[in-house]
Amino acid sequence: MSTNPVTRSITLPRRGAANQTITTGGNLLFVGANGSGKTRLGTWLDMSSPDHARVFRISAQKSLTMPDTTTPTSIDLAEQDLIFGHPTGRQNKNHRWRDKPATFFLNDFQKLMVFLFSDETEENAKFKIAQRQSATKLEPPLTRMDKVKRVWERILPHRELVVGGLRIQTQVRGDTSKIYNSSEMSDGERVIFYLIGQCLAAPQDAIIVIDEPELHLHKSVQAPLWAEVERLRPDCLFVYLTHDVDFAVAQEGAQRVWLKSFDGTSWDWELIEDKDDLPDDLLIEVLGSRKPVVFVEGVNGSHDVSLYREILTGFLVIPRGSCDQVIQAVRALRSNTQLHHLQVYGLIDRDRRTALEIAALQTDNIYTLDVAEVESLFCTEEVLALVSARLARDTRADFNQAVTQVFKQLKTELDTQVSLRVIAEVKFKLNCFDASARGVPALSTALQQLTQDIDISALYAQFDGEFQTAINATDYRGLLRLYNRKSLPNQIGSALGLKAGELVEFVVRLARTDARIAVIAAIKPYLGPFSPLVA
Repeated sequence: MSTNPVTRSITLPRRGAANQTITTGGNLLFVGANGSGKTRLGTWLDMSSPDHARVFRISAQKSLTMPDTTTPTSIDLAEQDLIFGHPTGRQNKNHRWRDKPATFFLNDFQKLMVFLFSDETEENAKFKIAQRQSATKLEPPLTRMDKVKRVWERILPHRELVVGGLRIQTQVRGDTSKIYNSSEMSDGERVIFYLIGQCLAAPQDAIIVIDEPELHLHKSVQAPLWAEVERLRPDCLFVYLTHDVDFAVAQEGAQRVWLKSFDGTSWDWELIEDKDDLPDDLLIEVLGSRKPVVFVEGVNGSHDVSLYREILTGFLVIPRGSCDQVIQAVRALRSNTQLHHLQVYGLIDRDRRTALEIAALQTDNIYTLDVAEVESLFCTEEVLALVSARLARDTRADFNQAVTQVFKQLKTELDTQVSLRVIAEVKFKLNCFDASARGVPALSTALQQLTQDIDISALYAQFDGEFQTAINATDYRGLLRLYNRKSLPNQIGSALGLKAGELVEFVVRLARTDARIAVIAAIKPYLGPFSPLVA
């Protein structure tokens, strides 16, 4: 590894090619799905890589049992015991991992404590000798334990480490009546101590490899902790191995590497290029999944997104808010040459779209529901039959009542619904303005031709006719395709004796039971051209 203070280099294995060197001005972040070989790569870096002598690895598989008391020893022996797993195991890392470097459950908290207190004892002894020999008062040394305490308390400002008597205790800051031993610390408190201490124990100019750096850490402390630790060790190159989106996004200055796959002997990986049209969280979430991706409207926690996740289990479902954001995300990912092999789809509401617009979107893998809005999926005849049966009600009577109520409501707002369809069509036509026109005459002609093709009366008559056809035939499925009304589940739920909001909650719960297959079968026909992709 290069010791240049500005850039550092590390050698990585690559499938079908010779080892490749990456040079970076920051740290390295490997992101990949489960099974992509992150832990095995960390093991290779530690045990077999050309840089292995400089690598200090912090495993994801580790014990957080923190001893209450510690006995220091020679600093050299303590360092060897921590780094190599044996006081006399110099340069042989197999001692540390018991010959199972990829799977061994590391239990070295005691060794870390011995090292830190041995370092404390050593530095204090040196200071005592230096002070005796000096005619002036010297500043006491800042030991590794001092640094651990300082950073730990910055990350957990309401807690205080009490170091003394070869033991560590914790108390609420400023309250000596509530002190407790290190073994009684929370997992978060102990892992923060462990990670700071381990990184301070790493040799000079080390490559510090951290597998799952987010483990046991609350999301609010992940970025601040690692920023503090990196400042403590500016001489080291940090290599993070993760599939955690939030952690990966927070590492702004790191060179990101997409770990695509591991076949048991070699890795397929690629440097991640920054793209202005792709938010970091979106890109990393996609790279961290082995499933095809489908972007949907809505937000995490909403009932519609929850339903999508229950019925589209073969996909990574990512909500993107509005339909425009779904369209943008799909097009951005599909246009990214790095991601050309990924299966990326969009699934959006029909929302008064024209047949021409729906067909155009599908060429970009953006599919349109066969209902006006996703809320209507909770209201299909098949779904209502499932719900009614589960409630031990008369399914036919419930459906007839639901149909009566919804058609009655539609008739009261027919003019509004038709007008909104006309408005949507006019907006679509206006988007077809000839953008190649230049100059006043050409622009005026283009606008005139465009407006001449917009006949409001004809459009109103056309859409009114579509609604009237559905009404006259009591075509419930046709109504779901035409009727934009987000409150539809509440209207229809009342016909089944349910209160507002209860129908959608019931359907989502039903999809999480042994009725899941039946729920999928009830909804699948309404997913339009996307339905053949659903298992």
